[in-house]
Amino acid sequence: MKPVTRRRFEALAGYIRSPWSVLLARELAWYEEGNEKLLGLVSMDIQDNDYVATVLARDAMNRFRAVSLQINFPTTQEATKWLRGRLMELVDEPAESFHQDDEGGAPVDFFEPVVPSERLAADFERLRTAKQFSPALGLICELMHHFVDIDGNFVEQFQTRGFDARIWELYMYALFTELGYGFDRSHSAPDLHCVGPLGEFFVEATTVNPSPLPPEVDETNEQAYFDAYVPIKFGSALFSKVKKRYWEKAHVKGLPLVLAIQDFHAPGAMIWSNTGLVEYLYGIRQTDGVDSEGNPTTISERITSHRWQDKEIPSSFFAQPDSEHISAVIANPGGTLSKFTRLGYLAGFGDRRLVILRRGFAYQGGRSPTPFSTRIDTTGRDETWCEGLSVYHNPDAEVALYPCAIPGATHHTIREGRIVSAMPGFFPVGSQTIILAVDDSDGAELLDSGETG
Repeated sequence: MKPVTRRRFEALAGYIRSPWSVLLARELAWYEEGNEKLLGLVSMDIQDNDYVATVLARDAMNRFRAVSLQINFPTTQEATKWLRGRLMELVDEPAESFHQDDEGGAPVDFFEPVVPSERLAADFERLRTAKQFSPALGLICELMHHFVDIDGNFVEQFQTRGFDARIWELYMYALFTELGYGFDRSHSAPDLHCVGPLGEFFVEATTVNPSPLPPEVDETNEQAYFDAYVPIKFGSALFSKVKKRYWEKAHVKGLPLVLAIQDFHAPGAMIWSNTGLVEYLYGIRQTDGVDSEGNPTTISERITSHRWQDKEIPSSFFAQPDSEHISAVIANPGGTLSKFTRLGYLAGFGDRRLVILRRGFAYQGGRSPTPFSTRIDTTGRDETWCEGLSVYHNPDAEVALYPCAIPGATHHTIREGRIVSAMPGFFPVGSQTIILAVDDSDGAELLDSGETG
């Protein structure tokens, strides 16, 4: 019996945990046996103040689930001793003996091609075959066993034209699992019905996609591109979801409805288009300035519209008709494949000869972002799925989303004509992930240098 980190356990089995389990038990230690054929868990029963030992194994869908459990141990030492013996008893059992006869269907495989090779997206093929993405591949290969494809087209789109959008959807799934939510899958829309001790709400994911004829940007129209074209792209994606009128569905009525948006309209767009999203949502442009006494201050200016060439839309998404039914908009520039690569590596997946570096800018307690640089390993600063997430609250929402429902994020709203934000101590706003392959002679080869949020 070997100990494993909580992060490793979460990546392998965290998706099966009941969201209410945190009210009943506190997990203390995690183990594996037989090269992760079996997992073990020691936890404390909060109500009875005694200890529980649990053995988990893969079912017919390749999901880790409990196969043996013992309660009422008076000490952690006794629970651990029992667990060690039970793991040794079960490790040589055939895998089929752990199947639970209630699975239904075959294991899900995102990576077995379901379309001809000429239709496979280049990014999908890179994820499937490139060494630098092996940590992300390993992480997603575990997550996919738990992800429910209600629409029935997830795998085909993941492998073809919808790769970016489906990565964003997987990010949402991982994010809310990390935050302790379970998912009610009894309805096909919106995408996620999150249920847990912190609250209950719906999330619908959307993406800003490339235009068939993207504009040519130069010094003559660069400012208009950021001030108008980018907000118009966000507006198109958001209003396509408003038109669905999810709030009229019986199962959605009375609960917060959140739109989750990611920008893929241009390579690396998510790391520099955030200002356009904020300005469009609230109809306010904020710039740095000085007050009458010469002290640094923020100047807020109202925006009424965004115009690009012959197209014009009103600003302030939250003030438009029917937007009162949207409780909040959430975005994370870092919710991309690079985040899966970093967190996958931290969880022990992928080629261990890789060296992954991250550098960028983050708010670290000051008024402005400052540089940061880190190597991704288990001895450095931890990273979460929630890191980099912004929640833009609708001040006029009919059903509010309370900030405590998404702890660890940065929360924004407007107050007295200004955008105000409450953020954690470290909040990245743009970064670059650099991946190197190191050989036995200490040589290094640059494999990837991707921009992420």
